[in-house]
Amino acid sequence: MNAARSDALTQALLDFKGKSTEALEGFAAAYRPDTSLVAELCDFAGGDDHNVQAAATWLLKRYGVTGAQLSPSQSEALLRLLIQETNWLSRIHVLQLMDTLVVPASLAAPLMDALAAQAGGDNKFIRAWSAHCAAVLADQHQEFRDRALDLLAEAGQDAAPSVQARLRRTRQQFDWI
Repeated sequence: MNAARSDALTQALLDFKGKSTEALEGFAAAYRPDTSLVAELCDFAGGDDHNVQAAATWLLKRYGVTGAQLSPSQSEALLRLLIQETNWLSRIHVLQLMDTLVVPASLAAPLMDALAAQAGGDNKFIRAWSAHCAAVLADQHQEFRDRALDLLAEAGQDAAPSVQARLRRTRQQFDWI
């Protein structure tokens, strides 16, 4: 990665304070993702600074939904953030990116456990996306379909409009639900 881009990335990540994404939008507009940029973002996402982690996962989500590819090891590292104690912003970004990630078999069971726990949590957006991601995981690993269906049924009882909206989209996305 060239030094100028690396410096711009570091500055954009440090400028993020959890609300305004202006610096991140500017960086994303100026730099296309390549393998070295995605690798650097994954390194930042695995760090201890919660603001930098949230900024890195935001950029990974932004690049991911526009087609950037993560290696299997990078996907696994991001998915592990859902199992670990991670701030809610980083968690929601990875959940929103999960449709583009391949869940390795070795991570499927612990990830389903984490998603089930988060689907019953306090944050309505995390609840909504965790139930959706349980379906994503079960679509890739069919042995988890019954558990995902149970989580989706529980989500159906949630009064939060955001949960209901995500649940409708999830049902539309997967023909086995």
